[in-house]
Amino acid sequence: MSERPPDFVDLEEDEDFAEREAPVSAVATAPQEPAEPEEDDGDDVIGRAAAVLKYIVERIVDDPSQISIGATTDDRGPVLLLSVAEDDRGKVIGRQGRIVQAIRTIVKAATVGTGERVNVEIVD
Repeated sequence: MSERPPDFVDLEEDEDFAEREAPVSAVATAPQEPAEPEEDDGDDVIGRAAAVLKYIVERIVDDPSQISIGATTDDRGPVLLLSVAEDDRGKVIGRQGRIVQAIRTIVKAATVGTGERVNVEIVD
């Protein structure tokens, strides 16, 4: 396994992340008035992106208990570091990297309007 950056934050151990992660419901609710845009701080953006990433990856892999998501920053901005079981790594990457590229696109779309571009990397 590669070394983690010194400012690595394991989102699974972050108590606020567990509270922010809300289950996704397929049932539509009554229409509500549009809420005014809120000022998102970096933790909310990363938490939302991590929740989306975890939701997608849990449905792809055979062993969801081995999923680990961490966060760090680099010159590109916030980065989510995804670790899965060795047997599931190929499923997450896909042929010629198509699955992981689609996952990156969806995670970036989840943060549109926040001013942050969250990147996703798979670590060994």
